[in-house]
Amino acid sequence: MILAGNVAVDGGSGQVGPRLAEILNIPQVTTVTKLAVEERKATMVRDVEGDQETVEVELPVLITAQQGLNEPRYPSLPGIMKAKKKPLETLDFDDLDLEEDEVEAKTTTVEVFLPPIKAAGKVLEGEPAEQVKELVTLLKSEAKVI
Repeated sequence: MILAGNVAVDGGSGQVGPRLAEILNIPQVTTVTKLAVEERKATMVRDVEGDQETVEVELPVLITAQQGLNEPRYPSLPGIMKAKKKPLETLDFDDLDLEEDEVEAKTTTVEVFLPPIKAAGKVLEGEPAEQVKELVTLLKSEAKVI
């Protein structure tokens, strides 16, 4: 099982996990909030459009973790102090044995814009029958949908 983050902090496009699963030719399940593994089967709950879906899949599988999947562990002060003393190896691009085109971004941003501002809604007053009459009038005269 490969666990990946749901989105990256760069563009937030959420492509790393699914792309890796595609390259490895294994199934993927995204936005997982609960996970149970028994023998060679994983049962997951995932977020879908404001609801939840339960998915079962045979291993191997790649999942992308959504907030709530785990309880984060916070480092202790002694652990932080030990980490400061560990050597940090820095690699240059030449050390990676890769070509430049292999690490270029695979997506481009064409345009960034805000959605159009919507007109304020109207609250209809009166009894339900009067509200229906006014609503039909507004749909005919202003919205022009009937």
